[in-house]
Amino acid sequence: LHSFPTRRSSDLHIDFLLGASTMLRDRIAQALPYWDASVPGYGYVLGMYAFGLEETALYTRAEDTGRRALELNRRDPWAVHAVTHVMEMTGRLREGIEWLTSREPDWAPDNGFAFHNWWHLALFHLDTGEIAKVLDLYDQRIRAVASPVPLEMIDASALLWRLELRGVDVSARWTALANTWEAFAEHAYYAFNDVHAVMAFVGARRFDLATKTLASLERKAIGSDTNAMMSRDVGLPLAQALVAFGTGHHADAVNLLLPIRGIASRFGGSHAQRDIVHLTLIEAALRSGNAKLARALASERTQLKPTSPFNWQLTARALDLAGDPAGAMRASEKADMRRKVQVGVHFEVA
Repeated sequence: LHSFPTRRSSDLHIDFLLGASTMLRDRIAQALPYWDASVPGYGYVLGMYAFGLEETALYTRAEDTGRRALELNRRDPWAVHAVTHVMEMTGRLREGIEWLTSREPDWAPDNGFAFHNWWHLALFHLDTGEIAKVLDLYDQRIRAVASPVPLEMIDASALLWRLELRGVDVSARWTALANTWEAFAEHAYYAFNDVHAVMAFVGARRFDLATKTLASLERKAIGSDTNAMMSRDVGLPLAQALVAFGTGHHADAVNLLLPIRGIASRFGGSHAQRDIVHLTLIEAALRSGNAKLARALASERTQLKPTSPFNWQLTARALDLAGDPAGAMRASEKADMRRKVQVGVHFEVA
């Protein structure tokens, strides 16, 4: 009874690393008949299933399952994480902030996964434009120490890159993070890690290290194993796009990113993590003056998540670039309205 689900848990980790969203859900579904509330650990199985449901866009079921898992064990950080993902993907920023802050005593103390839930909290604040709060979370929670653990460095890179795209000066933080990533510059073990290392190297203007990582990705890409495919299909062109973006070659970044945005799941991570591809693409389109593409990409984001103040800000910039100042003004007003709703209620809770 217990060995079968244990193997499934290990396989689930592999599914996540490979970006195999359907198997994140269905592998746990295969094991569910062997479990019920009478079996110790059942809540953890539900928490894993909730995440798989979320990654396949079954948001209502994912939230219900995650909340059920927490009824059985309120200190399950993965179940908290699954519900958080639902709120992130559906643009429920205020609820996401309330959800994580109100449950902090459950998921934060003595928990090696806490840094990632702090990262999610920072994303909610970032969408509402609370930059000072985001930087505080980075300094005090996400990167309070110079951890050499790749999972922690990935979140640090991903958050700083999002800030960089918004024009926030994080140069000193980039330098410190790049120093830690340096030991992994030629690691070439997992393309997802390599790309986040390149983010840090580009942010710190350490193009010597970025070049080393690109070379290692090129060597890996000619192989035949799984990571070779991940490097070849997504990791290498994405890393090249990051370097192009960082050196001001925004049109080149667009050309590199467009072919991979629909297959980014091949190099692992979650939808929320892989959003870095789309965020970089739209910013590159804006900076290269590609108004038609920027408008299309902004429309995609606002249609999927109309509650996001940041998405409306992108829409305003795209419309302004396209020569529609009236439309840009309306989009800016919507961004302000969304932000007031989200931030205003948050301040009442805080």
